[in-house]
Amino acid sequence: MYEIKLPENCSSNCFDSSIYSLLKYNGLEYEAYNIKYFYTDYYESYLDDSKYFIGRRNSDEDYLKSLFNVNLSFKDITESEDLLKIVCDSLSENPIGIVIDPYYCHWSPFYNKTHYSHVFLIVDVDYINKKYKCFDVHFNDVGYVDFDFDILNSKAKKYFFADFKNKSDINLESMINKLLSSLDCFDSDLIAKKSKMISSFTKNDKDVLFSETLETSISLINLMWIAEDKKHFPFALKYIENKIKKAVFSSIYELLKNSERDFLLLKSLLTKYAVTGVLKEAKIESIVTQIYEADALIVKEMKKILKGL
Repeated sequence: MYEIKLPENCSSNCFDSSIYSLLKYNGLEYEAYNIKYFYTDYYESYLDDSKYFIGRRNSDEDYLKSLFNVNLSFKDITESEDLLKIVCDSLSENPIGIVIDPYYCHWSPFYNKTHYSHVFLIVDVDYINKKYKCFDVHFNDVGYVDFDFDILNSKAKKYFFADFKNKSDINLESMINKLLSSLDCFDSDLIAKKSKMISSFTKNDKDVLFSETLETSISLINLMWIAEDKKHFPFALKYIENKIKKAVFSSIYELLKNSERDFLLLKSLLTKYAVTGVLKEAKIESIVTQIYEADALIVKEMKKILKGL
């Protein structure tokens, strides 16, 4: 069995925690992966021209490939495929990732309650008891859980592999250039962006924003993840500082801390809204304004610092 361990300061996002853990297992400098956590677009999906939903950026960039030369490949699971055979054939190389609706995961708070998307790693196969041994960031503090063959084989949506055969060390110059490229994507039209975020909270129906339980509210979970991203991005900056042996990002850390706080405040306001039915629009607008003003300042300051390295 693969003895996968969750690194410290890891995202609670299931996909990122799985990748982070694989990077550590394969001896790579996983802290560099945290550069993906800086972004200024916070929209997951659009239903029409007036409704927006808060979410982490779904980046099309392949950070594993560009940073570590690790190839990541996804494949849909069809009825004609034998998932057990695929797993058994693949485990000789690395754990295999699974994408599944947590509605069917018996250890998840979503179990038999709310549909969403979840990721974990299969690390071993128990043929006698017909169970997969899975590593999941959300399974208590242990990380391992057993999953019946029949359920997983019938409910899994996709599987994925991370190929570490040609892994490489980080090229610091390439990492900095990638970060600068991400900063160049910043859209300074704050009025339109603020309007979209405020609409995501004030124009959507309450029962759309919140599921039956707050624990499984997608809006609240996404706000928590965005706040976490603001907290975890500094580990990439500290990685750069350690490599150049110079502290240059001190001013950025405080701005990111403030941004993390603002997203947690939004989460708190939305939680109260879910419980009381009272929506404090003026307070939401004030916090959202602070978020985008901080983003603009972070982008400006980071560009200046990185171009001076």
